[in-house]
Amino acid sequence: MKRKAQSALEYMMTYGWAILIIVIVAAVLYSMGIFNPSSSTGTTATGFSPFTVLAQTCNGHGLQIQLGNNAGASVALTATPATVTTQTGMSGTGSLTLQGGAATITSGGSFILNGTTSVNCITSGARYSAAITIDYSETTGLGSESLQATGTVAGSAS
Repeated sequence: MKRKAQSALEYMMTYGWAILIIVIVAAVLYSMGIFNPSSSTGTTATGFSPFTVLAQTCNGHGLQIQLGNNAGASVALTATPATVTTQTGMSGTGSLTLQGGAATITSGGSFILNGTTSVNCITSGARYSAAITIDYSETTGLGSESLQATGTVAGSAS
C-alpha cells in the first residue's frame, strides 16, 4: 500500500510541475497578446478621448488618420495640431497636419490628420504603431480652453 501511495505522489509531483510550467507560459503568452487576433491583423486605436478614430492608413506617403469629434462641443484645430511622439515600424517622428488647414470641427463632425513623408511606413505589410498627441481648444459657455488628446494607433502598413 505504501509503495502505491509513493508512486502516486511521485507521479503527481513530476507531472504537476510540468503542468504548472505550461500554465505559466500560457499566461505569459496571453498577457503579451499572442492569442489576440486583433494584435496581429487589422488596425487598432486607443485613447484620443474625446475623439474617435474612424479610419487610419500608413504607407510610404505618410500616416493618415480620420477622427470624429465626440466632445459635445465644437473644437478648434490649428493647421499642425498633432505630433507623433514615439513610433515603431515607421521612418520617423514629426507633425501631422490638418487636411484643409486650420478649422473648427463641430460636434459630431470629422477631420483628417496627414503625416508628412517623415512620418511614414516604409515596408508594406509590416506592423506599425505610433503614439500621437493632438492639441485642440474647446469653447464652452465658460470660454475657450486649450486641451490635449493622446492615443496610440497600430496596424499593418499598406
